[in-house]
Amino acid sequence: MKIVFFGTANVALPILEKLNKEHQVLAVVTNPDAPAGRSQSAPSETPVSALARDLKLTTLKPEKIRGNQDFTAGLDGLNADIFVVVAYGKILPAEVISMPPLKTVNVHFSALPKYRGPSPIQFALLNGERQTGTSIFILDEHMDTGPLLAQKIVDIEPDDNYFTLSDRLARISADLLTDTLSDYQAGRVTPLPQDESRVSYSRIITKQDGKVDWQKTAPEIYNQFRAFYPWPGIWTTFQGKKLKILDCVANPESPKLSGTAGACGTVIDGGTVVCGSGTTLKIRSLQPEGKKEMAIGDFLNGYKNFIGSKLE
Repeated sequence: MKIVFFGTANVALPILEKLNKEHQVLAVVTNPDAPAGRSQSAPSETPVSALARDLKLTTLKPEKIRGNQDFTAGLDGLNADIFVVVAYGKILPAEVISMPPLKTVNVHFSALPKYRGPSPIQFALLNGERQTGTSIFILDEHMDTGPLLAQKIVDIEPDDNYFTLSDRLARISADLLTDTLSDYQAGRVTPLPQDESRVSYSRIITKQDGKVDWQKTAPEIYNQFRAFYPWPGIWTTFQGKKLKILDCVANPESPKLSGTAGACGTVIDGGTVVCGSGTTLKIRSLQPEGKKEMAIGDFLNGYKNFIGSKLE
């Protein structure tokens, strides 16, 4: 099968690798190189761009697609059988979606119609879901609404974070997609409409989403940590400066708290923080603003006033 692959993020890499082994990838479309790092000077290519270069695949990096006649004409000239989209980051117009004979399929990392939108993995972790999934569907102009070609449910482990779960979902999706494409091309798959009564949505994650609200329970904050690891991470404020929490765990059995010791955000013995409903979160490592990562023991040695302080 002749494929044009649209993708940008790391989660697309195992899928591109698998497609390249089993099909003919005519070209890879990804986002343009962008400035990276604090200096914002040296342009950095996307993870998909780097892999495509290693695989010696033709790579296209349009600034925009809608209204880009030169790009659309070049795409049409490739005579692909199908377009495959995985975490590309741009909405494709109808003339692109419908261009190849088999149209355009998208891989979405949830059990659609649950968690439509840009951050399905993060929202599954944030909400403490025990299962999620991967869905392959025919793309249309709306947000993840097209008919399903295949879907697989995937268990979420208690210690999964975005990094581990996205990697597992990507590899499962790669296998599911290659099997599905063969059946789809042969006419052995009947596209099924999504159940609109079960729709829920995710949204774009921002750095501010990492701010900890100590009124929430420790399991809720731990889920926030899992969802936003490694980016944007979770953080709080200590002595007026940002304090990143790099590793933590919700204590299975919290001590009985009373008086001021029970105020949410209060740091007690060992760097444990009081959370909502009398639960506690054990901090394992953190990073003060402008300083290096520290294990909690090393941090406590340097910041004697941390115990008894109230984080905001």
